[in-house]
Amino acid sequence: MKISDKHIKAIEELIPPKEQQKFVDNAIEKGLEVHKAANAEEVEVFVDGGSRGNPGIAGGGFGIYRGGKLAHKGSEYFGTKTNNQAEYLALRLALRETYAKFPDLRVKCYMDSQLVVEQMNGNYKVKSPDLRPIFEELQQITQQLKGFSIEHVRREQNKLADDLANQAMDRKS
Repeated sequence: MKISDKHIKAIEELIPPKEQQKFVDNAIEKGLEVHKAANAEEVEVFVDGGSRGNPGIAGGGFGIYRGGKLAHKGSEYFGTKTNNQAEYLALRLALRETYAKFPDLRVKCYMDSQLVVEQMNGNYKVKSPDLRPIFEELQQITQQLKGFSIEHVRREQNKLADDLANQAMDRKS
């Protein structure tokens, strides 16, 4: 990576000589991080849904990370739903947004709902008639993606999505 003469002169004028190399090294490192994030082949999507009461006031939230950096986030109020419906609706919201923003990237999804994760992975059957249509739509969405995987995480590892889901519920409570 070549630094232009104009930039070298600006560095020499603004930064003490003993700090110049450190400044250049930091600038190059930050530039590489931005380049890596912008060119990542995969996004990580953290999703959470919830309800206050079961059924009750429901909402969901998500954060999409590309190259370790938050690239997009969102939340939505879902009305009166069960907790499981809210989890599924949050996943649908997140995957729709992910596909709209990053249609050519693989998606690695994380949720703290073990039920949704196990059902999406085919380990549990979807018996609920209220969840089945959303599950089937999610199957269609995931088939549109370049790649899809979903894993269970503990609530502590899903803080942003949890906060966004609560903010969505707060908007209507």
